[in-house]
Amino acid sequence: MVNKKIGILNLSNPVTRSVSSLVEKLKEGNNDVKVSPILHDANASPKEKADLFNQWIKEDLDFIFDVSGGDLANTTIPYIDAKAFRRSRTLFAGYSDLTCVLNRLALIRPVLLLQIANCTDPLHPCVVDRENVLGGNIRCFLKLAQTPFFPDCEGKTLFLESYSGNRYRIESYFAQLSMMGVFSKIDRLILGNFTELLDESDGKQHLERIARTYCRKPIEFDCRIGHQKDAYGLLLNYRKETS
Repeated sequence: MVNKKIGILNLSNPVTRSVSSLVEKLKEGNNDVKVSPILHDANASPKEKADLFNQWIKEDLDFIFDVSGGDLANTTIPYIDAKAFRRSRTLFAGYSDLTCVLNRLALIRPVLLLQIANCTDPLHPCVVDRENVLGGNIRCFLKLAQTPFFPDCEGKTLFLESYSGNRYRIESYFAQLSMMGVFSKIDRLILGNFTELLDESDGKQHLERIARTYCRKPIEFDCRIGHQKDAYGLLLNYRKETS
């Protein structure tokens, strides 16, 4: 990732940590790096955050990295310019709460499930590229339920992960996806790092039991993808909207 135009912004909660170290590392590749002027602004509206995203994709930046997380990403979805995103070549990357935005945009063209701020070497992030993948953070994926943007899961590979959540909370999410018919439609389920649950001594057994209770399709585990430092990214590439 050298000689590129890069933007750093937040579509979710205001960012409370400094991004200066990340910016300096990205600039080492002779990249032109822009940082959102409202990155840390607790009073920025969803429209203001989406307007900056729209502006940058119209400028055809090479990459836009969302470094935020929390709860507010779905509030920006109504203000995102889908037509401008379709025309642009910008690769958008985000993680965690951004799952809802990423899956909305992945209907148009591929996006990247990646928290660039967690990469020790952000110029060379590791990315898993698999065919026909959707999903991300399980809680934030469910934010799209009963909206026009919940993806058609038929024949797809579903990836799920979570930072927080004990076995009871995680099972409630799986039950919800099951009642929505998601697990009957997908071809395969990939489980990433369920951080809080897997920190328990018997967490892996609980996760596997929960997954196999609700999903009868082939299940894989790939803990390289999660909230941890130097986690791998995942390309979401199940494009549906064509006009």
